[in-house]
Order: sequence, then structure tokens, then C-alpha cells
Amino acid sequence: MGTTTVLSSPAFRLVGLGTSFAVWIGGGAYLGHWLDGKYGTDPVLTVSLLVLGLMIGTYDAYRRLKALVAFNDKNGN
Repeated sequence: MGTTTVLSSPAFRLVGLGTSFAVWIGGGAYLGHWLDGKYGTDPVLTVSLLVLGLMIGTYDAYRRLKALVAFNDKNGN
């Protein structure tokens, strides 16, 4: 099994899915926490940006999975 075969595998497209999801959620929470400390609005911005990160991460996961399904349908897998 060559490198080209592994990189073109449909499963390889999902490698970064969990990391991306964690970055969106963690990044939103971290940014919200930092902004709350700066403006004294604890925990309003932390919760708000955490929820926004969760929504963006969910949409990103949906978009990636939809693309994988379309790829599999196109290639008959």
C-alpha cells in the first residue's frame, strides 16, 4: 500500500475532525475567558464563545462528513 493510496483514502479525510472540533470549542472558551478577565464580564463571554465554538465545530464536522459521503457515493464505495 503506497503513500498515494493512504493519502487518497476517504478515512484519511477525517483525521483532523476531532482536533478541529476541539480547537473551535477550546479556542472559543479560551478567548471568552480572556475577554471576561479583561472586561470583568465573567462568565458571560466565556459561555457565549464556548457555545459559538460548539456551533461552529458542529457545522465543520457536518460539512466534512457530508463531503466524505458525497465522495464515497461518487466513487461507489
